[in-house]
Amino acid sequence: MSLRTKIALGVAAATAVLAIALAILGLEAKKELDKAAENQRQTHQRKLEEFNSKMQEQLDSQAEEYHRLAIRSIQELVLAWLNDKTELTQGEISNELRRADNGLSETAIINEETDGSLYVQVLKPEGSRLSPTDEEEKAIREVLRTGQHQFVGDVLFHLYQPPESISGTRYVLRIKTNIPPIAQPAPLEMPQLEEAQAADLGPLVAAAFTTLGLAMLAVFVLLMFALRRFVLAPLGNVLEDSQRIVRGGEGLTVQGFKGGKGGDIETVVAAFNAMLSELKEYQSDLEGKVKSATRTIKAQQQNLVIAQRLAATGTLAAGLAHEVNNPLSGMLNAARRLKKKEGLDERARDYIELIEEGLTRIENLMKQILDFSRRRDMKPERFSAETAFRRALPLVRHRLEKSNLRLEEDIRKDLPEIYGNAEEIGQVLMNLLINAADASPDEGAVRVTISPTDRGGVMFAIEDSGTGVPEEIRERIFDPFFTTKEPGKGTGLGLAIAHTIIDNHGGTLRAESGTTLGGAKFVVEMPPADLHESRRLKEIE
Repeated sequence: MSLRTKIALGVAAATAVLAIALAILGLEAKKELDKAAENQRQTHQRKLEEFNSKMQEQLDSQAEEYHRLAIRSIQELVLAWLNDKTELTQGEISNELRRADNGLSETAIINEETDGSLYVQVLKPEGSRLSPTDEEEKAIREVLRTGQHQFVGDVLFHLYQPPESISGTRYVLRIKTNIPPIAQPAPLEMPQLEEAQAADLGPLVAAAFTTLGLAMLAVFVLLMFALRRFVLAPLGNVLEDSQRIVRGGEGLTVQGFKGGKGGDIETVVAAFNAMLSELKEYQSDLEGKVKSATRTIKAQQQNLVIAQRLAATGTLAAGLAHEVNNPLSGMLNAARRLKKKEGLDERARDYIELIEEGLTRIENLMKQILDFSRRRDMKPERFSAETAFRRALPLVRHRLEKSNLRLEEDIRKDLPEIYGNAEEIGQVLMNLLINAADASPDEGAVRVTISPTDRGGVMFAIEDSGTGVPEEIRERIFDPFFTTKEPGKGTGLGLAIAHTIIDNHGGTLRAESGTTLGGAKFVVEMPPADLHESRRLKEIE
């Protein structure tokens, strides 16, 4: 007998046993269900009757309380309305009490005659007569004696003394409020629960046996499928993948296998698959890190080359400036003395002024060279990035206005502070703004963006509307004495000095292509103040 036949017989026997057990359990369950349904119906009927009785009592109590509150509210409203009218003259208050829209059904003014009798003047309804009851007469005399208002049912008796009365005659105002009687709520109708119906388990039993047969058939099919997929197929895959490993294949994969739930061979294969997957992920991650490190090294090499150029140029420029300064000072002093000499003609004086102007420009150039070559001792402090920009802006505003340039500002309000020398950062921003103004055509624009960086620092971006910086000279623009301006309009030291200042502050300065105005864009990134301050303190220590 084959394995499949044995499995089929086992499934059939199990189905028969389960069917008999389900039939017995179904009959017993029917009896218990009928008994439980009747008990539940009786319990619900009893609780429903108790709930109905309690609800009726609560409704009666609430109706009485609401009626008392309504009476009190109406009385207070009438008193409040009447208090505003007691200062009126007798004629005026009589008119108020006669008004059809005052909400009062009966109103009258009562006074006590000299013989002790009560005189009633009915105001509303007009033309009717009214005789007070014994209880009302007692309340009227009590109001006249004490001056306090009295309520008799829904009738208010209130003292009134006309302000124009000289003799001090006092009256009692009779006002009927017509408070409606209490409305008793209708009794609650309690429904009767239906008798419990006997449970009909015939369809349920048929459905159960049908479901059981389908389930056994599904179990048989799943067993056959599982035997082939999780026993025979994995063994064949293990043999095939083992041969591929021996031939130097890249990996091992067993389809239809869940590691840890099969035999020892499947567990080993799963471990191999996990190991190869981790190796692939590690290799991919390593390649990404190598590419990132390569880009970082190239950028550092470029910065190092610029720094070396600046250092070498600074050393050469410092020596050259010192050698030139001495004879230059003498020549400048001689030109100034000649200029002061009397008897010079106009042409000679013009020549001397040209010589003095040229020597002054050379002197200023030498000062810039010495400034560039000398590393300053900064007085570092924390300062606002926007403040540094605002200090530099007035120095270049005339350049912007001269060329009718529009200044666009995009400055974030949540900027962190910068640590360093505010004057030097302002000098960098001034140089970049001057370059942007010179590069932009008339009626163009210059855009300034100041925003926080992802690392907690600050980024300055100054963009012009010119033609931009060509790619072939982008690496040379920070070299000393390199300039793209016309002769006589630039020394080529502005960007070199700016690069040195930013480097001393631990930041970076780079040139990019502008995306908003289409010209050149110079980006200054400053490190977080806490990071740069801690590095500065370590250098001092």
